[in-house]
Amino acid sequence: MCPAPILWLRREQEAAAEEGYGDQVSFLHITFDPKRDTAEALRKYAGQQGVDLDANKWHFLRPETYEQAQEIHDEHFGLKIEKQLADDVKNLEYRFWHYGRIILGNNQRIIKRAYPRGPRTDIKQLVDDLERVATV
Repeated sequence: MCPAPILWLRREQEAAAEEGYGDQVSFLHITFDPKRDTAEALRKYAGQQGVDLDANKWHFLRPETYEQAQEIHDEHFGLKIEKQLADDVKNLEYRFWHYGRIILGNNQRIIKRAYPRGPRTDIKQLVDDLERVATV
């Protein structure tokens, strides 16, 4: 999992808590590498990133197989994922070009905002939009 989107979403969570609507938001991360992103690895990573999974506001979603991840990302999000040899990265057999897309949805499961540049999006804009989506 990429640490940059988690940092941005943690900032959003802090702002939501400060403004009194923190109980109205949840955060979902979807992996496309279930081989390395096991449930245990994701729990450990969440702890390293300061994410409190016991609060039931953060959820790491992982398909059972890489092929399922490809299908989900392509059919539901229009994102192509593909393993690449990681010959220039130490200790990794493969890597992915990955997306840092952030999507805000409401409790009716309707996407209200999408940020294709993810963590390069202005954090103030994300926080303002989160408040509008969460409190409507």
